[in-house]
Amino acid sequence: MDNRSEPRVNAPRAVDLRRGRAPEIEIVDCVTYDFVLSLHVTLVASHTDLHEFDIGPEWVAQARARCDQADPRVLDTLGLYLGDDRPSSLQATVISLIGQCPAPNDPLHFLDWLVALPAADFAEALLDQEGLSAEWPTLLHAALEEHTTTTPETPGPATQRLLADYPREARPVAQRVLTDVEGVRAEFISALRVWYEAVFAAEVARLAPLLRREAEAMERRRAETPLDVFMEREMRGVEWQRPRGLRRYIFAPSVFCRPAVFYHFWRGTLTFCAPTTVATPAVEQQRADPNAPDEEMLRFFQTLGDETRLRILRLLAQREMYLTELADRLGLKKATIKHHMVRLRAAGMVTLHDRSDRERKTYYTLRPDVARRASLSLDTFLYSKPGRRM
Repeated sequence: MDNRSEPRVNAPRAVDLRRGRAPEIEIVDCVTYDFVLSLHVTLVASHTDLHEFDIGPEWVAQARARCDQADPRVLDTLGLYLGDDRPSSLQATVISLIGQCPAPNDPLHFLDWLVALPAADFAEALLDQEGLSAEWPTLLHAALEEHTTTTPETPGPATQRLLADYPREARPVAQRVLTDVEGVRAEFISALRVWYEAVFAAEVARLAPLLRREAEAMERRRAETPLDVFMEREMRGVEWQRPRGLRRYIFAPSVFCRPAVFYHFWRGTLTFCAPTTVATPAVEQQRADPNAPDEEMLRFFQTLGDETRLRILRLLAQREMYLTELADRLGLKKATIKHHMVRLRAAGMVTLHDRSDRERKTYYTLRPDVARRASLSLDTFLYSKPGRRM
């Protein structure tokens, strides 16, 4: 949560992965990540006019229609726990659970595994939110124990302290998770099954080879480049401060998150879902034309072709800033600024710095080479021979 308004005095600190024992790095091609992310994208994109995901508003509208036809309660239920536009909803991030699931961890096996997951672990996965105090895991287990001897009308002291960490509007949902874990689990998994059968099952055959190809390319890059170079590239514009206890990175390519990134730290593992470099049919057609710009160049200059994004870059050229600061300076909603930051980060113009502590003080800096890249990219496109552009 970026609720600080004062500028940082010190420059962003690079993370040296060579200190001590480096965490394990696992690269996976697993459609279950896109199973979950397709739902996140649908819940977010359905409540905003800013369609920041490449999957597009048409796919989202069709997916919602198919899901509603199967069961009109499903998206409302899942939005209550995974987050939609309602202040009363939680913002659970369950992608971390996928890496805990034993093979095969395809969507249906993953859902079966969720049924058998210890109740406390399931509750923790749903209730883990940004901005919680450092003591919340201890409070959670104490609160779960309290509910064997108390009632929702008379919550115990641990429950009261835990719920105080959540926004007031979301406390009833958090309390329901605490008081009826098994009921919430059954409702949640049932809704996920409907989403899979009505929407996602039809996507698996298309996605699997794309994710496999991307994972293989990532493995080649890891073998051919130094670790720090590999990590900087694959983090896609995110400078993430390594916390105590980090033991494992999971890199999971995703088609549905393009051009954003989704990541979550849970129990010693950072799960990082980054967009694939899969080319769309339109891009493939462009590649056949030697005079056409490539996808990276198009994304770069399309990102610059927006007044708000140019104003953001000008502000960041002065100093690093938090999301709230940018919203206040430009007189726009944080959701609007976040949409623009996704595009700027995907185009390699800004870096998101995440301290990854409980307060989640994330802030943005301007990449120092933006102007030089723009000039070099345009010169290369205009004056190089066809077929020789970078």
